[in-house]
Amino acid sequence: MCVRPQTYESEAEAEILSYVFAGRSGLENTSFALLDPNGKKITRGSRSPGMTYGSAERFAEALAEVAKKYDAKARPISALPTVANLRLALNVAAADMRPLVIVRAEGAKAAKAAKALAARVAEVAWSEDAVGACHYVVLDEESTVAEFTPELGVTVVQPDPYGRGGDALAFASVDAKVGGLAKAVSEGLEKHDAEAKEHDDHLRQARREGIRWETAIPVSDSHKGDERKRRDR
Repeated sequence: MCVRPQTYESEAEAEILSYVFAGRSGLENTSFALLDPNGKKITRGSRSPGMTYGSAERFAEALAEVAKKYDAKARPISALPTVANLRLALNVAAADMRPLVIVRAEGAKAAKAAKALAARVAEVAWSEDAVGACHYVVLDEESTVAEFTPELGVTVVQPDPYGRGGDALAFASVDAKVGGLAKAVSEGLEKHDAEAKEHDDHLRQARREGIRWETAIPVSDSHKGDERKRRDR
């Protein structure tokens, strides 16, 4: 299983990632290890498969060898893979150049309504046409970023280059069925048009505009510069 960790945006997740791999300065920005079904490491941790195995061929051989030791029991995936909050979701989607699917409900039973809506969206998210193509966030109360306020229901958004807001590409109502949600996600993917960023130019423009990102916990990765609470986007 490969996941996109939130790294410096979650203390609880940081503890898990530090178990997978921590460098001399602490939690690294990337972590790799093979874990058994109970979450116990069966390889040493490192920053990447390449650091551990040296080549894709050796990595593939190791995966095949490890897999022989376990009986595979396929289980259907039903949970929607979400980012923790709207601010971070816009940022992650912008960085990955993916549409962001925002699931939002409100009112006395907002949490229950959002959960039910997210379950229907999950059926779309794991479909062959959409799997891995979008990021998702679920909101059960009003949430804004700058002047950006998501509509009630499901909105497919193209984040701006720095994740400070975005443009709606497609929409489905709170009571939309799976077919309507699939249509909205498909329309959003078709309209999405993110231009690849050149890293240094992207950072220089951020500095010119005074754009900064404050992480939830300090960045400890020595490869990312000195430890600091604040860092450029």
